[in-house]
Amino acid sequence: MSQKTYESALKELEEIVTKLEQGSIPLEESMALFTKANELALYCRQCLEKAEQTIVQLNDDGTEADFLA
Repeated sequence: MSQKTYESALKELEEIVTKLEQGSIPLEESMALFTKANELALYCRQCLEKAEQTIVQLNDDGTEADFLA
């Protein structure tokens, strides 16, 4: 999954969630999609954590910035 961008992984995850929420696919396919969704969610989480680490490193004093303030 290293070739994916965060945005493409998130889009694929959203599409899978939509399919699963519809509930009209067979159980085996649902299980395969659920597994793929978990992989994509982990990948997205890792991307966000890496971005956060980069931002923290960019702060002059090494502290986390409050972007909501």
